[in-house]
Amino acid sequence: MNFRRQKHRARLKFFISGMLRYLLPSWPCRRHFERQLAELTPEKRAYIDDRVNYYLRLPRGARLPEGVGVRLRDFRFPWRAKNRHSAYFLDLYEAVCIGRPDDRFAYIFGDLTEEAPYPAFVKSRPITDGPTNSVLLKLNSVRHYQFVRDELTWEQKEPRVVFRAEVHQPHRREFLRRWFGHPLVNAGQINSDEAEDPRWVQPFMPVEEQLRYKFVATIEGNDVATSLKWVMGSNSLALMPRPRIESWFMEGRLEPGVHYVEVRPTIPTWRRRFNTTSSIPRRRRPSLKTRTPGSSNFRTSKGSG
Repeated sequence: MNFRRQKHRARLKFFISGMLRYLLPSWPCRRHFERQLAELTPEKRAYIDDRVNYYLRLPRGARLPEGVGVRLRDFRFPWRAKNRHSAYFLDLYEAVCIGRPDDRFAYIFGDLTEEAPYPAFVKSRPITDGPTNSVLLKLNSVRHYQFVRDELTWEQKEPRVVFRAEVHQPHRREFLRRWFGHPLVNAGQINSDEAEDPRWVQPFMPVEEQLRYKFVATIEGNDVATSLKWVMGSNSLALMPRPRIESWFMEGRLEPGVHYVEVRPTIPTWRRRFNTTSSIPRRRRPSLKTRTPGSSNFRTSKGSG
């Protein structure tokens, strides 16, 4: 199926099911959740506990400040808000609707690159090893968790790097500054505004066309790289610097040389990594599909824990 058509269908299904969940009584959600918990095997429960402990690492004694947050009974769809964050709201509601009416929680919607000032549900946070107020949830999932069926094998792909994205950030501009026009790289930005060089503006490239290349440069945007999910679920390889921001996809657990090809934003490093990885056998190349964490664990809410 065409990836853009697949996204449109998924978006329609997402908003219909999300609004039905919001408008209908919440007790079926609680009953469904309890039934799922009761059916878990010890192995599956241990796996889910590990994921939960990764997402939820609050500092000891952390509490919501007085007057911060909202009670579940008052958490209502912002019909009149100028920026409703509809997808964020519906994803968050799915997670909290099993709670009690007086449960109080906080959330911060949008692309976050800094630590939350108080315990809050977020889509993204800086990668750290210690406690954090930022509790990761699968927010705006309709945009960030779309996968594609890759029909091409590694051997059938073109041995070059492709990059197509909106470019607003300095690190993405630096990539184009260094690599635009290089014979090994098909790079360009799809937004015509903020183009440092008008030659950088290139036509939109569908995902299916990008997957004709062996390597896809996945460079963080405002927070995480949205393309990282579908690239790592394909037969192409992600070339990227070590991530600084993580989401529900657990970018902080991805290992360079195992899940992606790590590169530094310098010309010699990119060229050396490309030439080395392009020639080695498939079984020895980094592969997210064959190792943990795997993209299949993030494709559906039921299979994701």
